[in-house]
Amino acid sequence: RPKNERNLTSSHRDAGRPRTKGIPALKEAVLEEVDENPNIGTRNFARNLYVNSSFIHRIPNLEKYNPYHYTKVQALTRDDFPRRVNFCQWLQQQVEHDVNFTRKILWTNESVFTRDRIFNSHNYHCL
Repeated sequence: RPKNERNLTSSHRDAGRPRTKGIPALKEAVLEEVDENPNIGTRNFARNLYVNSSFIHRIPNLEKYNPYHYTKVQALTRDDFPRRVNFCQWLQQQVEHDVNFTRKILWTNESVFTRDRIFNSHNYHCL
């Protein structure tokens, strides 16, 4: 067969039952729930509103909400600067006494530091 006769329909997306755009009242209920309780996940939303979780997941995405996990981290305070300077001076003194002092320290990158208290995660909904 020639190429132009192979597929008469350009897309199969129009086939079957038309997809509903979503019930406006339910859509509004989901968005209100997101504003009131941003820490709740889509499965819990679906359970609370008796709706399919994929429908619940679609609504915040359409409204440009992004999922984040909310994690508190320690913020810097005024008292932190002198403490950090004190630690640096102490470390310099230790290195003066023992050149290999820093090689005896186990350095890890397990902590995540940000300037503010919120670390970008998956289940916290923000605009």
